[in-house]
Amino acid sequence: MRILLVSNHYKEATQTVALETVKLLQGQGLDVEVDDEWETMQDQRQFDLLIVFGGDGTILRAARKYAITGVPVLGVNMGTVGFLSSIEVHELEHYLPDLLNRRFRLDQRMMLQVTVQKAGQTSQQGCCLNEMVIKSTDHQLNNIMVEIGPDQVGKYRGDGLIVATPTGSTAYSLSCGGPIVDPELELMMITPIASQIISRKPMVVSGDKTVKLSSVDDRGVLIRLDGQVELPLEPDAVVSVQRADYKLNLINLKSTSFFHHIDTRLRRSETL
Repeated sequence: MRILLVSNHYKEATQTVALETVKLLQGQGLDVEVDDEWETMQDQRQFDLLIVFGGDGTILRAARKYAITGVPVLGVNMGTVGFLSSIEVHELEHYLPDLLNRRFRLDQRMMLQVTVQKAGQTSQQGCCLNEMVIKSTDHQLNNIMVEIGPDQVGKYRGDGLIVATPTGSTAYSLSCGGPIVDPELELMMITPIASQIISRKPMVVSGDKTVKLSSVDDRGVLIRLDGQVELPLEPDAVVSVQRADYKLNLINLKSTSFFHHIDTRLRRSETL
């Protein structure tokens, strides 16, 4: 069995735990490598398990990098809220036999494919697990045209717009008034950020649809993926957002449901 450990190189504690886990796993004759986010790993499709040490931010980065491989991903929480983690760091050794013997449930999480096109040509692409956000670079109000499939929905005016997955429903979208959504569903939420048009409310869209966004204003606009990756949007460019053709396979060692711990983790985030 080949295992990849992902740690946050900005935090010494995560690197320390990752190195301790390497020794533990190698002691059982397992092939283990570490991706500390400094270097690009090779042969991504060859790993049997991926263990991520850190908070939700580290898992988001790992999801964008490795979800396409289909490898099962275990989140070990060393952050604060831990929405995407299955266990806390002090529980790892206890659950290790279950992990290595594949006694776990896989929760498949929908991801988004984001494509930027200008004059019919693709200029940039990316993926995200939580959400894609479109905002101006100068903090002025945006006028964003929205199309869903072949239909033009209309113009949104405000600070920006979020297109989120069910997994991302507990993140930025929630803080802007979007609903909490069961992550087993496959859909997208369009959530305005500080909308100046009162009638523009959050909208839930089928995951089979393609959402197209374009800025009506002739000034700089940014796209942010999971709050971590920025893509500049040129005038007259169109952003297409759709369900990716692969999912993140999240390991659930405790077989608990999303709703079992949602209240606890939301309350935990209130104390930050």
